[in-house]
Amino acid sequence: MLLSALTLSACGGDSGDKTVSPDEWANSLCTDLDQWKSSLQTVRTSFAGNITPENAQDAADQIGNSTETLVGDLKDLGKPDTESGQQAKDDVNQLSDELQTGSDEIQRAADAVSSVADVPAAVASVRATANNLTTDITSTMTSLKQLEPQGELKTAIDQSSACQSLSSS
Repeated sequence: MLLSALTLSACGGDSGDKTVSPDEWANSLCTDLDQWKSSLQTVRTSFAGNITPENAQDAADQIGNSTETLVGDLKDLGKPDTESGQQAKDDVNQLSDELQTGSDEIQRAADAVSSVADVPAAVASVRATANNLTTDITSTMTSLKQLEPQGELKTAIDQSSACQSLSSS
């Protein structure tokens, strides 16, 4: 473990300390979240059809892999070069934790499907979790815009086509 930490620090460590323009930051954030939401929608669709233990597990694995990628991307995002950049980074890190927790809940629901009798409970759990995660994203985006109500971060989010796409999906 110590060797890993030393290796990371020698290679520059976590790039989450980097600072990027508000426009670049907003575009990256929203593009990453939009791609993840698409994966979540695929999982929702999978849980709406004829569910077997195998396809429930496949769907949960897909959202798990997608969430792992998203969390890594969000950690590497850095912070916007604005007055409230650190708070924005902290808010996104909190969202990452919430998304990971939700992904874990979906995985547990899929793991619980061993027969057709288990399907209704799994479907209800996945739907509730997916709705909560969507709400978490919306709440975080609202919070980010309120950090600087008249500032660069809000403007960057409002003007980003990726963020507009995220809010319309």
